[in-house]
Amino acid sequence: MAATPIAGPQSRPDLIRIEAEDQTPLNGLFWEPHRASDSLVVMVPGGTTGAALYPAHDYSPLAADLIDNGYAFLLSNMRASYNNGYSEYSDAVKDIAAFVAYAKSKGYARIAVIGISLGGPRMAQYMAERGDAAVKAVVFMASIPSPYLEFQIRSSEADKRRLEETLRHARDLVAQGKGQQPIAFDDWFPGGVSVMGTAKTLISFFGAPSDPSAPSSVKYGPNITVPALVIHGEKDELALPPNAHKIYESLTASPQRDLIWVKGASHYLSPGPLAESYARLTTGWLVKNMPAGTRR
Repeated sequence: MAATPIAGPQSRPDLIRIEAEDQTPLNGLFWEPHRASDSLVVMVPGGTTGAALYPAHDYSPLAADLIDNGYAFLLSNMRASYNNGYSEYSDAVKDIAAFVAYAKSKGYARIAVIGISLGGPRMAQYMAERGDAAVKAVVFMASIPSPYLEFQIRSSEADKRRLEETLRHARDLVAQGKGQQPIAFDDWFPGGVSVMGTAKTLISFFGAPSDPSAPSSVKYGPNITVPALVIHGEKDELALPPNAHKIYESLTASPQRDLIWVKGASHYLSPGPLAESYARLTTGWLVKNMPAGTRR
């Protein structure tokens, strides 16, 4: 795995370039802590694109709190952000594995993985399938069990039927060998935001639990055997509070699981007090459950 850092001043991130196991190139932002450490936190982004830099999220308070407490911070970028229309959800497992491998190559032996929004299911599947012993803790931040299950919680019966019809159409196209045909679903997100991809990728990201390739935190939750935090905004308008409860309840094998509510917070790490609250509470939990160690 090749990696080329682009140097920057201390406490500012370096842009890194790495390769996944299938030689797919990936980028990330990497903050080094102020002291020699063996501990690092990987952030797995949400959204169908898996883009590291999402305008609604301000990661700078989290980065600052982590490096002040002795953790390196690695903000990963999923391959779906480069080729969203054709990328499949499960590709994220290879992408997360590449960033964890990079962290280990830099001497970080103790790793925590945070999954925000759809990053939570991405992280849960990675944990279940790869089981890397270097990962000592996980965090589900403003997360969802899956796009399909989240949609069931906040949608009308008419919209649920509309989704089922779209998925049936997508499955029919795949069965006919037309899985690369574009297909759209209107008004997925509040505010009239729609989603689009191929028939195959639409099932991959938005499929029901019966679709083998579909995301699911709750499917893989029982495979997580490290301390786990579910941290969620009290006023999350997209991932309504029942999402957090479902994820928390699935973590049956975790030796320490906690559910923390961020007062007044929506789905996003909005710049200012809300991003700062997410940062303070998440870092405080990590200090307690995976304290940063000194590199030997």
